[in-house]
Amino acid sequence: MGEVYRAADTKLGRDVALKVLPAQMAGDPERLARFQREARAVAALNHPHIVTIFSVEEAEGVQFLTMELVEGKSLDHLIPDGGLAVERIVEVAGALAEALAAAHEKNIVHRDLKPANVMVTHDGRVKVLDFGLAKDVRPENSRDATMTSAGVTQAGMVMGTPAYMSPEQISGRALDHRTDIFSLGVVLYEMATGKQPFHGQSSAELISAILRDTVPLVTEVRADLPADLARIIRRCLEKDPRHRMQTARDIANEFRDLARQLNQQSSSATSSRSRAVAAADSGATRADEGFWVAVLPFKYSGGNADLIALAEGLTEDIVTGLARFSYLRVIARGSTAKYASESRDVRVIGQELGARYVLEGSLRQAGTKLRLSVQLVEAVSGAHLWAENYERIFLPESLFELQDDLVPRIVSTLADRFGVLPRSMTKLVRSKTPEQLTPYEAVLRSFAYAERATPDEHAVAKQCMELAVQRAPDDAECWATRSMLCRDEIMLGFNPRPNSLDRAFSAARRAVELEPSNHRAHFALAGTLFFRRELESCRNEADRAIALNPMDGSSIAHLGQVIALSGEWERGLALAERAAELNPQHPGWYWLASMFNAYRIGEYRKVPALAQKSNLPEYWLGWAVVAAAYGQLGETEAAAKAVEAMFALRPDSARIARAEMDNMFDSSLTAVLLDGLQKAGFEIDAAQGGPALTASTAN
Repeated sequence: MGEVYRAADTKLGRDVALKVLPAQMAGDPERLARFQREARAVAALNHPHIVTIFSVEEAEGVQFLTMELVEGKSLDHLIPDGGLAVERIVEVAGALAEALAAAHEKNIVHRDLKPANVMVTHDGRVKVLDFGLAKDVRPENSRDATMTSAGVTQAGMVMGTPAYMSPEQISGRALDHRTDIFSLGVVLYEMATGKQPFHGQSSAELISAILRDTVPLVTEVRADLPADLARIIRRCLEKDPRHRMQTARDIANEFRDLARQLNQQSSSATSSRSRAVAAADSGATRADEGFWVAVLPFKYSGGNADLIALAEGLTEDIVTGLARFSYLRVIARGSTAKYASESRDVRVIGQELGARYVLEGSLRQAGTKLRLSVQLVEAVSGAHLWAENYERIFLPESLFELQDDLVPRIVSTLADRFGVLPRSMTKLVRSKTPEQLTPYEAVLRSFAYAERATPDEHAVAKQCMELAVQRAPDDAECWATRSMLCRDEIMLGFNPRPNSLDRAFSAARRAVELEPSNHRAHFALAGTLFFRRELESCRNEADRAIALNPMDGSSIAHLGQVIALSGEWERGLALAERAAELNPQHPGWYWLASMFNAYRIGEYRKVPALAQKSNLPEYWLGWAVVAAAYGQLGETEAAAKAVEAMFALRPDSARIARAEMDNMFDSSLTAVLLDGLQKAGFEIDAAQGGPALTASTAN
């Protein structure tokens, strides 16, 4: 497909891979168009187990991609003669299924899944390469369909690597996502046994084997393998696509369950149920598990097939949405499916699943009106943590639109930094000292600061994260959180130290390098790029973070403010407003950008009300904007009170005001703010070279 080079991105200071399209392909307009179209589609996947494409570029007629640099070994070099250990099979298989599920949900079919296209990094992470790029780079012409060996990718109407092709693929028939499921089955078989399931001395013999031969169960080759693993592989290798496992998401859920079973079997001699009960009763958490969340199948007791489908779709999409948040541990839908037809005490269900939190919901219909009732229960005590009713008009043709409206609201209210789950989990770890916290718990502890932004909370959170990155230097979540805390030394003026911006930028860049598909890593990088005044790069990182997790209302709110302050006010304010809609329990600071904008466009009367709505009494810059607004309105008494509050928080306000405003605003907005402050009783101190203000009245 092309030549791949290691390169340095000098803008962001990271190593990347460049994949260059061969000149003979770049010279064909149709092939080039297909290459670019497919690259853009794959770039939109943004999944931790799929190699990330950063951009499609052209320089002096050379077409190339910039991609995540994946360092490690391909899976075909890691499979020993007798197959991998069962735990490793399950781990890698789950990652591959998750990657396929993400691609299939975007209508992208790989068509060349094989061990050579799977990389395992030095720290054990799984990455699928060449995702979809081989699909359309050549015209679909059956005359190109030659297959000369079992190990070389072929191009044309029949394309792929023959030994891993599905029957319909090798026959040149129309394909859908289930062809990848067959290929996954071949890869799983090879991981389990060390051998490919289909063999032939020639291409014709290999094709015949794929079309006709029934392979033995992997348990017949290796007696130590679980029967469930053999069943999954057998279902993937069905000749008829209708008889296979139908979705990669189902396979991923199966492997999540299998991983949990293996984990339980290998732990201490006590029974798995006793362990789950003990963990739930104590509120204890392990760094590799966290506080598990179970989403029970949503219930609907009527006979309307559309509402049955809606209930199933809501359940699946909420599970998927919650799983986007790296600090949540979500039990696979396959483990909860058995509760669809029975009603049991959620405390018992929580014990059986090892889940601390259980989400359940029900649908009721009255004419065209639909009511969705959702509640989150703490499984140890049975206490209700949150409940909400959503009433909508239901029309069968609008089923997907209804689902797309409800799911982000539920997921964001539960899962973002100010959601019900993080608040509850934070309380469970808050009594621990920073030294007692695991890195995972330290991230949760930082949410207490996010909920109440004060210098004291900031200091505790920063101490927790400094210890966390020492203990887990390869944890992207820890580095991203550390970056955010360093950034707030600049943005809010909390506990500032030298080189705050450099430390914030370095930590964010480290987070992105460790996990390019972590939306909080890109969120952190966008924030630091804003203060570096690299505004175009800032907006690009913000867009990437939002694309990676469009249900994280807290990130969207902050990035909306960043985008607004970077100059795209209309789009940024719309994002902040959308975030407020997603989580009605949002904090007041979601309205900060609206306050700044009200001053910017001269609606000074709105500023004090929006400042009160923002509810950041310890944010000195907020008081400065209020003082400036009152200055513009000529209300000197109110302006003086705002100035007094500003000085109480930052006695050095007169010295640092201009520089701090320049950190946040463009020069035109800073100028009108300074004008308002002058009208509130300040004068520019020319003796200090213009960088500061002095009060004309005693404070």
